[in-house]
Formats: sequence, C-alpha cells, structure tokens
Amino acid sequence: MATYTSVMRFIEPWSQNKGIPFIRTNAPPGYDYMNFEWVDCPVQITDARPTKDSFTLDQHGFAYRDDPEGATPEILQLLRDNDVEKVRKVYYSHIEQLVKRETGASRVIIFDHTSRKRRPELGTYENPTGKEQPATMVHCDQSTKGALRRLEQNVPDHNEVLKNRVIMINIWRPLRGPVEDWPLATMDYRTCDPNLIYPTDLLDKADDYRGQTVTFGHADEQRWYYLDHQRTDEVTMIKIWDNQEGVEAKQKAASSADLVVPVCPHAAFKHPETPADAPPRESIEVRCFALFDEAADGSRPV
Repeated sequence: MATYTSVMRFIEPWSQNKGIPFIRTNAPPGYDYMNFEWVDCPVQITDARPTKDSFTLDQHGFAYRDDPEGATPEILQLLRDNDVEKVRKVYYSHIEQLVKRETGASRVIIFDHTSRKRRPELGTYENPTGKEQPATMVHCDQSTKGALRRLEQNVPDHNEVLKNRVIMINIWRPLRGPVEDWPLATMDYRTCDPNLIYPTDLLDKADDYRGQTVTFGHADEQRWYYLDHQRTDEVTMIKIWDNQEGVEAKQKAASSADLVVPVCPHAAFKHPETPADAPPRESIEVRCFALFDEAADGSRPV
C-alpha cells in the first residue's frame, strides 16, 4: 500500500498541571482565544483503498462504505447548494437508513451537519467560520462529557437509551470527486497512546460553556489512513463516542485483542501529489447517534 508523508497539527506537549485545554470563540478583550499552541508534526498516511473493506468501527474507529444511492446528481446538487431544510428533509432520512443498515442500530437520531468548501485564497490553516476550510487539526468532535451533553440536548429519552449501547458516528462524503485536494485522514485508534488524549473545553465569549471536544498529541507510532481518490459514492464512517461497557478501561490497553475502539482521531491533510489544478475539496459531514436494543456489553460488533 502506498504511503505518503505530510504534516498535521497536534496539541503541544501537555500536562495536567496546565489545566484543561480550551478553545474560546468570540473572545472579548483580555481573554485568550486558547491556552495551548498547535504544533505541526510529520505524519505517514497510508492509502487504504487496497484493503478498503477490512476496516470496522469497533476495530479501527472508522470504516468505508459504498453508497451510490446517496450520490445521485440530484442529491449531490442539493448538498452543494446547502439548503439546510432540504438537506434535512432529503439527505438525513437517507443517512438514517444507511447507518441502520451498516450498524444494526434500531434508531438513528441525526442532530446536525457541516458543509465545507475549501477556499484557496485563505491561508492553509485559516478557518474564520469553522465551516469553510477543511479541519486540519487532529481532533475527535466530542469527549464523553461532550457526547453526553449532546445526547441530553437531542434525545428526549436519553437516560433510558443509555441503558443500552449508544454510539455517536459522523458520516463524511465528498461532494465532488475523486478527491485530490486535502483528503480526509483517520487514525487507527489502536496506535494511539491514551496518555496523548486531551478533552478540550469549548467556550464562547468570556466563559460560556459550549461543550467539550478532544485534541491529541503526536507520536511516531500513530498509523494514519485515507481513501485515495475518494468518490462521491463512498462515505467514511467515523466513530466519535461509544458507551460500550468497558470501553473507558480498555483505552488503557490499546494492544488488547478485545479492545472496542472508543473514538477516531481525524483531520484533513495536504497530499504531496495534489495536482496544481485540482478543484477545491467540498464535503458534507452528518453527525448522529446510533441507538441499539442490545446492552452495551460487546454482544454486537459494528
């Protein structure tokens, strides 16, 4: 399998005595935007296409699936136009059925989506709105604290559903393909040192709490994958959070054969062989909860 060298952004070396990392939007005068620095680190990213079907959410934290029904010309144009109400009406129902089919979930609750189109006139890492440029910082959208907050906000019977297995999954699709510009990369969680995982508070203005994401430190042992020339009829499924019983404990033993991967670090990267005339990447990412009838005991792998 072909492997390429690129650069990704990680949180600086961090320790508990520095407190909880935070990122603040709309910071008023006298308030820091963040209390840490991003550092650029070299990474090796392997083309997953030769073994595309071998990746699973529970074993690796991500999976690739063919989905031609979600990539018809009509749907792709609707998604590019990003009429939010039409996207919710047409695309959400399709993704709901896709997630049910691929995971065996009994219910799927979609709570939002993000559309992105890279703007070459902006700097590589500029992202003034959070919804324009590809996300170049290594992250996972929600920590356990953040995921439970989202669940409470979007699932009325959240206490009841937590008696069984609940997974938060993102479904990422390119809107123009094949992708050559800033493809999406995902890390095999089994190569992630749990000591380099940092829940990171999201604040607004002075100290309005908005949730909690996850940032990651860098290590040479981390293994990254991307789907070369990903087509619009191919989606990447990314595990964001899992209440699977024992997941938290098993994070401490990433080499364990029975590890159920809890999260998937991911980011976009600049491919070294991107043609100069490659069209800017466009994509949509739908976020959802997959709810199961089975207890969170490992009885149903996904």
